[in-house]
Amino acid sequence: MRTFEDVQEFIREHGRLPHWQGPGETYFVRFSLSDPRIADLTDETLAPHVISALRHHDGKRHLLFHYTVMPNHIHCILKPLESDEGAHNLLGVLSSVKHFSAVWINRVLQRRGRLWQEDSYDHVVRNLQDYEEKSLYIYMNPVKAGLAQDPAQWPWWGLGSGLR
Repeated sequence: MRTFEDVQEFIREHGRLPHWQGPGETYFVRFSLSDPRIADLTDETLAPHVISALRHHDGKRHLLFHYTVMPNHIHCILKPLESDEGAHNLLGVLSSVKHFSAVWINRVLQRRGRLWQEDSYDHVVRNLQDYEEKSLYIYMNPVKAGLAQDPAQWPWWGLGSGLR
């Protein structure tokens, strides 16, 4: 059970959406292209770069649990980790993923400029039931969007080091 002191450790960040960051929390996250006409992230030349960005610091700065790449957005569950310098925060982890993927994708597309929306949606995973619901949502998202009939066949879904 959380105490009042635990709640006091949460930090509220602002963008267009509020972001509550707390020590040791796990998050369900969605981040999207700044303009869906830029690219189809599920293109076989682009999706591997997004997945590589998600996995780049997996196990070092964050634990990655589930992820899926959709045509214009990404869903994932991750947990920022502690380091010798203190805890990595969610916005820093996402900034790194967005930067790393944007550099590669812009290079592949021979374009310049913003790739990702500045803001993202995040949700603190509250308990096992919440985690299971969000995991199922990520897994089934390609089916719900009409991109796959069987979620197991979706090539851009996967598990990170948090589940190995």
